[in-house]
Amino acid sequence: MLIESETHTGLIRSNNEDRFLVKTFGDDSALLALADGMGGHVAGEVAAQVAMEAMESLNPASNHPLKDLVRAVYDANRTITDASRLDQSLKGMGTTVTCVFISGGSGYWVHVGDSRLYHFRQGLLHQVTTDHTIPGSLLKKGKISSEMARVHPYGSMLLKCIGCPNFEPEEGTLNLESGDLLMLSSDGLHDSIPHSEIESVLAHKIGLREKLGLLLGKSLKAGGSDNITAIIAKI
Repeated sequence: MLIESETHTGLIRSNNEDRFLVKTFGDDSALLALADGMGGHVAGEVAAQVAMEAMESLNPASNHPLKDLVRAVYDANRTITDASRLDQSLKGMGTTVTCVFISGGSGYWVHVGDSRLYHFRQGLLHQVTTDHTIPGSLLKKGKISSEMARVHPYGSMLLKCIGCPNFEPEEGTLNLESGDLLMLSSDGLHDSIPHSEIESVLAHKIGLREKLGLLLGKSLKAGGSDNITAIIAKI
């Protein structure tokens, strides 16, 4: 398995509230996770870091990786909620989390918020996760197109997140084949580049590092108004 990752503050923000984790194990399994924090001052960074620390503590030897991922996300939610209640400077903090454990031809994933997990196979890109936003909900119901959702004025308003009152992660399992790509991204990337362009970049016969460079360049050229983070794994 090949894995590359990249994060960038962008061109507008002064700090990077994105956090990510790439953890590989001796049996060619890997844990990939991404969090996009939100909140005043440093609160977003704190929330995202708490989420990644919860992921970091996972035991790869478990026979129930999906349950372990779900439990880690719930642990992070409890920690963030408690900290927000006890420290006024952290009040209202929260974070997205998208994570996937790749092992034995399967990808076990858990997600909440508007970061994304993509699955790319034989030239076609599929968005696995649902954006927990107003346009994400409208898209799921078939009321708007993916491009309309991408530029929707309420796209940044989360309906669900870790630390939000409405906390309800989604989960699932993917069957993976040799040559497949998995990509995790924060909204700073996928909100600035149309689905078709992301698909085109991933289809290029170049290395993962080069693919990330192209995606980052496109995001910055589109304005770089948010933090940009992506992880790509080739099975």
